Amino acid sequence: MVTKEDLIILKKITLRSANVVMAFSGWPDAKRVATYAAEYLRDSLKAEKIGEIDPKPYYDFTIERPQVTIKEGLMKEYSPPTNEFYFRRDKKSSHDLLIFIGTEPHTNWVRYVNSIFKVISSGKVNRICLFGGLIDRIPHTVEPLISGVANTTKLVEEMKSSSIKPADYSGPSSIHSLILNECKKKSIPTMSIWGHAPEYVGDVDPRTAHQLLLKVKDLIGLNVDLDELGIESNLFRKQLDSLMKKDQTFSELIQSLEIEYKNARRTPDYLT
Repeated sequence: MVTKEDLIILKKITLRSANVVMAFSGWPDAKRVATYAAEYLRDSLKAEKIGEIDPKPYYDFTIERPQVTIKEGLMKEYSPPTNEFYFRRDKKSSHDLLIFIGTEPHTNWVRYVNSIFKVISSGKVNRICLFGGLIDRIPHTVEPLISGVANTTKLVEEMKSSSIKPADYSGPSSIHSLILNECKKKSIPTMSIWGHAPEYVGDVDPRTAHQLLLKVKDLIGLNVDLDELGIESNLFRKQLDSLMKKDQTFSELIQSLEIEYKNARRTPDYLT
């Protein structure tokens, strides 16, 4: 194990024209669209954990409280926010895959992003894709909307070809914008892809996470089977459809959202 300031390296690697996926819980992860998609990639591809970032300099623990496990009065586990790197080398591909799953920090953003770049700089990077999730007035009865931002015009055109809606926005931002800007300075092609989740769903929206991965799969050369997530997505849709049949108020809400979505589809309004 090697420690470089806040960065803890468990295994040294040299990236080979890597595609990098990043997802952050918190503000840019509504309904866990971003982290759920990234975790699916990690688990499906059996990516190996190679490092992590020490959380202490970056979080107010009264806001992002550490999780504990207590059994019969004895504290078994104490878990602060995690920020972990996972690596996958596919012999059939010319690109490695680096997955970073973290928690958007409360402070020291530049220092935090620099720690990420220390890992990325261990070799050549092909492109970076940031996963995001936002709440939208969109019904589950239509195809989930996926929108995006990029730091090169070429990537914007590629997004359009993949039916990812380019965004227009001006306002406060998430850590995605800092990474996009820093990558532009470093001439690293980077895109921020967002799944729009219905505001009425529970804590996790697997359907939008599935749609996000379907859209970006070719953009970053992902060789991953999405069938399992697709099955979960279909089951999730059926559960909501069933609720519509049982709950008249819920059904009327969906119908009103369908009319609104059809007649007044707007430019993506979110915080990148």
